Parts: sequence; C-alpha cells; structure tokens
Amino acid sequence: MRLTTDDTPPVVLIVDDQPSNIRVLREAVKDLGSIHFATSGPAAIRLAKEILPDLILLDIEMPGMDGYAVCSEIKSLPALAESAIIFVTAHERAEHELQALSFGGVDFVQKPLNVPVVRARVKTHLALRYEAKQRALAHRDLEDVIHNLPAFIAYWDKNWRNQLCNDRVGAWFGITADAAVGMSLEELMGQACYASVEPYMKAAEKTGMAQSLDLEVNTGRPTRRYSQVSLVPRFEAGDYIGCLMLLADVTERRTAEKQLFAEKERIRVTLNSIGDAVIATDDQGVITFMNPIAETLTEWRAENALGKPIEEVMPLQDGGDGRELRNPIYLALEQERVVGMALNCKLIQQGGHALEVEDSAAPIRDESGNITGAIVVFHDVSEARAMAIKMTHLANHDALTNLPNRMLLQDRSEQALQHAKRQGQRVAMLLFDIDNFKMINDTLGHRVGDELLVQAAQRLRDSCRSVDTVSRQGGDEFIILLPEVNNVDYVVNTANKLRNLIAAEFRIAGESYSLTTSVGISLYPDDSRDIEDLYRHADSAMYQAKQEGKNRYRFFSRDVEESARSRHELEQSMRQAINDGAFEVHYQAKVDAEAGLIYGAEALVRWIRSDGIRMSPAEFIPLAEELGLIIPLGKV
Repeated sequence: MRLTTDDTPPVVLIVDDQPSNIRVLREAVKDLGSIHFATSGPAAIRLAKEILPDLILLDIEMPGMDGYAVCSEIKSLPALAESAIIFVTAHERAEHELQALSFGGVDFVQKPLNVPVVRARVKTHLALRYEAKQRALAHRDLEDVIHNLPAFIAYWDKNWRNQLCNDRVGAWFGITADAAVGMSLEELMGQACYASVEPYMKAAEKTGMAQSLDLEVNTGRPTRRYSQVSLVPRFEAGDYIGCLMLLADVTERRTAEKQLFAEKERIRVTLNSIGDAVIATDDQGVITFMNPIAETLTEWRAENALGKPIEEVMPLQDGGDGRELRNPIYLALEQERVVGMALNCKLIQQGGHALEVEDSAAPIRDESGNITGAIVVFHDVSEARAMAIKMTHLANHDALTNLPNRMLLQDRSEQALQHAKRQGQRVAMLLFDIDNFKMINDTLGHRVGDELLVQAAQRLRDSCRSVDTVSRQGGDEFIILLPEVNNVDYVVNTANKLRNLIAAEFRIAGESYSLTTSVGISLYPDDSRDIEDLYRHADSAMYQAKQEGKNRYRFFSRDVEESARSRHELEQSMRQAINDGAFEVHYQAKVDAEAGLIYGAEALVRWIRSDGIRMSPAEFIPLAEELGLIIPLGKV
C-alpha cells in the first residue's frame, strides 16, 4: 500500500475484457484520479504491482482468469492488500455479494453501468481510502515517535499487566517490548522500582488523577538512570481500565543538578570555613549573601542583612580623619575590575565599635561576560596592625626597660648630629655604667638586678628633656644622648644630676639598695666627628672613670674635662663664698686732679678664696653673670 501525505492524486485501475465498458467506467471517474486499465486478469495483476492502485474496478466475468481469481491474487500481495476493489457484474447483486465480500471486495457496480452511481461509489471509496491512508500514516508516525522517544512508554491494564511497551531492545529494564507484553508491573520493573511506583499507581486508580514521581532505575550498569515517572489513569464508563506510564530520562539533568549541588556545597562550606568575611551583592550593591565571618565582623545576621544596601551593613570610615568611605563594591561594579580597600580603613560594626579591616572587592560575571554583581572579601586586621606597631616598637626598644635600643639611638644620633652641624651646636653622649653590677646580679639574683635596671631607667628617663634620648644598650649600660648643647656646663650638670639620681636609695621588696655609676662623656664636634666616634670616645672615657676608682664622670678630652671641672669647682666655690660672705667690697675714691677734690667713689668686689688665692674679677664676674649670681653678688 502506498502511503503519502502530499497532493498526489489517487490511482484507479479499471479491469474489463470489454473496451466499451472500460470507456464508460473511464468517463465516469476520469477526474477522480490517475486512471489506468487492463483487459485481462494477468495484465491487471502485473499493472497493479507496478502502479499500486488505491481502487480497482474489477469485472467478474472475464475469460481465462475471472475477477474473483484476480481479487484473490491481489489480496495475497502485501503491497496491494489494502487496495479497495469494487466488482463490476451483470449478475444480480444478491447472487454474488457474499462470495465477493469473502474475496475482499468492498462494493458492487451493476451492469448496465449507471455513470452517476459508479462515480458516487468510486468517489466514496476513494475518500474512505484517503482516510485509511491518513490513519495509517498517523499510526506509523505515532509508532515512530513512540519507539524513538528517549523515554519508556507502557500501558497497563486494570490488573497491572502490560499491554504495550516501546522499549524494543530492553534498554530500561532489560526486557524487550515483545517480551514485556503480558508481564506484571513487578516482573517488568523489578522489586525496588515496583515498591516506589506501587503507591502512585494505586493513587492514580483511586483518585482518577495523574500522578508523578522521581525514580532511580537500576539498569544493571555501573551508572544508574534517573527518570521522571508520569502515570495517567484510563476510565471507561466510570470504571478503571488501565494506566498509561511514561518514564522520561532525566539522568543528565539529575547528574548536572547533583554536580551543581555538590559544587555549591563545596563553595558554601569553603566560604563558611575560611577566615575571611565574604559579602556578595547584586549589580546595584544590594546584599545577596553573607558568610558567618561577615556576620561576626559586621554584627549583622545574614537573614536581616539580605536585601539591604552594602553601605548600611558594612559602613566604612577613614581611620585617620573619620570621614565616610565609599564601599569598594561600588568601585568594582563601576570600574569592572578588582579594587582594594582604602588604606587605614575601619568598619563600623552595628554596635558602633570600629574594626580595622582590609582586602578587596571584585565584580561577578555571567557566562556572557555581563556583570551581575560583586563580592567583597575582608578581614579584621586590628590585632595584626596592633602587633605590627608592637613589633616595630620592640624592634626599636629594649624589652626590659622599654628604652630606645641601639637601632633607635643610632637614628636619633644621626638626626642630632645633622641638626647640630646646621645650628653650630654641640651634641653630648653620656655612657652610664652601674658600678659592680655583676656582683649585684650574682649575689642578689637576676630578678633583683632586672628590677634595679628598670627603676634606674625610669629615673633617667623622667629627669631628661623631651629632646634627649635615654637608651639601654644591654647589661647595665645606659646611654644618654644630649642634642642642642650650647655649653659644656650643661653636660656636666646633667651628668652630676643623673649620677645623684642613680645614687639615691632603691627599694625592692622592702629592701634598700644603693648604686654608683661611672660615666664617660664625649662631645661633637669637640672630640668626635661622627656617631661611631661619639660612642667609642664615651666608652673610653667611662673606662677611664672606672680605672680612677669608679663613681665619677670623665670626658674623653682632658682639656675639656679640666676646663669643665675647673668651671664647676669655681661655680661651687662662688656660691659658697656668697653664702659665707667671703666677698669683700673695696672703695676707691674718684678725684678731680685739677681741683684736687674727691667727687665720688667706686665699689670694687674682691674675692679671696679660703686657700688664700686672690681671684681676679675678670675670672668670676663673667661666670656670675652667666649663672645669674650677679644680683646676689651686688648685695654683698
């Protein structure tokens, strides 16, 4: 049988041994299709095989091979079995009707031929043939669809036995479509799948409503097949007659979903486990995600923060001037790049406390490269910055006394020398060494020794100017750097003052301790050209003080030292002489030589020291003026 869906006209074959009959029949159906004719049975069969007619007008009475024989032969051929045959006969209808139908005929046309009747009958049967072909095409198309769908389709009767299955090769349950017919639901699907499907089959039968479920099918292969099952119940006259089952293969989708879930879970665990805070936003800066660390640092719960603008949950301030800073999320969105937070950035928590934070923000893009949001990653660096400050301090200060160490002293000494060179001033370095400190440590223990050093450092620091530097170099050695020195007397006075401070009684755990110090002094530019000279010369001077009996100071330069010592002794003697009234006033008359008259007198102060040495006013008057003693001296 020829099946077509196009506009090909139907094929009509006229078989009759009388040409006159053929002409009449041809005239009757000429516009109803493609018309062919044969005048004998064998010729009709040969032509029919070739043209595959939709309809045959077949004369019964023919010599040799009658119409019944031709009909039997044609119906025996699969390609022609569906061709409609209308018998043409001069006999009474009733006489041959039963026999004609038994051979496969569909109708009769009586001779003599009535053209309108013939035409009507042919037209009717051609229409029926056309509908039959369309149904056959639809059936074939449906079969093709059913058997080529990537799905399992089956129909189960009311007893749950299979009536139809499209799984020709048994790809789903290992049973072919032919073998499945007549099998029970449990036999075909297996116990595990049956247990999952059974409640839904019962629900479909009971409620009359379609049911659906997800089903994992064990195909016997290493990988499983995932399906979505749809069950559609069928009823007839209100009675349940069966159920249509569709299993759609969703393995790829489920696998992708599982992979996506696993990936999201890995990301979620990662984001929730890392030590940094993470906040994600949409392309307008509205929060879409926060990890637990972000909740802790901002003091916002994620459920309360979602949907809020980033600046409300994560307000930032400049650590220096306190001005509000723009969140880097917006910079990342606008500039479409990774951006870092501003330096010295502070996060204001919901409770008002400020945290020092740092890190960066970056845009998020979709598969097309379009920006869909941004993410900011940050962490609390308050402790780190405090530790950095502490480490910087420790790198420049002595751990025991918290005084500047050698590194910081070096830096300040360089600055002091540069300043002194520009201003034409001096710089003094005093090296203090506690006398017999090793014996104190060995006798009293390091705890007492350390406490003595701490207290001594405090006394030295509290008694110096803000521009001075008190440094501990290790052990019992302290260095005092005196910048901006205008005269040597200040250095001497400072050395004596600090020595006296150290000599004052120390109290530790109820016990009293007394210390003495040996001090070495060097001066820039008098005896030193640079820092190394200053330290080396001060150390040499201190060693000289130790050699001479300890508990004293010494200058590196003998001339400077002697001058300073003499000046100091003169100052002390002058103060004592003023207090003791050792100064004498002598009056010398002022005479007018021409007139021979005394018109006044001038007072002259004279100082005879206790050792009998007469001091010249030229020696003590300038010192008195410098030390502010000129007024007390004038009152003598």
